[in-house]
Amino acid sequence: MRLLRERFGRTDLSEPVWDRIAEVSWVLDHEDDLDADFLAIYRIDLEQVDISARRYFALAHRLTAYQGVMAARVEAERERREPARSTTPTRSSSPAPAERGDVTELSLTQLRAKFPGVVSVGQGG
Repeated sequence: MRLLRERFGRTDLSEPVWDRIAEVSWVLDHEDDLDADFLAIYRIDLEQVDISARRYFALAHRLTAYQGVMAARVEAERERREPARSTTPTRSSSPAPAERGDVTELSLTQLRAKFPGVVSVGQGG
C-alpha cells in the first residue's frame, strides 16, 4: 500500500479512498482462484461476461461462505495461525469440554465435513 501511495498518491485523495483501495486490493493476489470460484459457484465465466465492479467485489467478498478455492485458502490460513487442538485423549481429572460448558468453534467448511448433506449453501448468481 505504501508503494502504491508513493507512486500514484495524489494529495486530493482522502484517507477513506486509500482505506477502500486496501480493502479490495486483495483480489489482485487471487485472480485465478476468484475466476475458478466464480465459474464453479456462481456459474459466471468472467472471461465471457462483464459484471459491474460493485457486483464483482460483493460476490468475491462472499466466496468464503461456499466450498471453493477461496474458502480453502481462508481455512488453511486460519489453521496456520491457530495451532490445532490436540485430539489425543489425555488422562486428567478435569471434566470433558461438554461438561464444562465449553463451546467448540467450527468453520463452515469443518461443519460441512462433520455433517455432510445436512449443511447446504444456496447458489448465488
